[in-house]
Amino acid sequence: MDQKNNGSENLVNTVGDLIESYRSLISIRVAEHTSQGISVSIMGVLALITSVFVLLFVGIGSAWWLGEYLNNMKVGFFIVGGFYLLILLILLLASRKVLIPRIRNMIIKDMYEKD
Repeated sequence: MDQKNNGSENLVNTVGDLIESYRSLISIRVAEHTSQGISVSIMGVLALITSVFVLLFVGIGSAWWLGEYLNNMKVGFFIVGGFYLLILLILLLASRKVLIPRIRNMIIKDMYEKD
């Protein structure tokens, strides 16, 4: 009878240790995914800010150059603004059918490949 109690106590201790190990593993995975998500988000924001400034200065330079070439600064700026508007419209029209599903699939694929 005493051996049965020892065996059941060992089993309970082993199961308790296993549960504690799984809990620790989940905590580590949550911390890993959280830190990776935050670092990717910070890099994305920095890349976005840099891209905005690059597009701003390239747009101003192109508009200025085009305005001098056409001898009308206003027309140069309107042409470059129209070009940016055309790019925005193309992105908005393509986003629902092409861009959003592609990005969604990349995120899901990335989530399942890490585990």
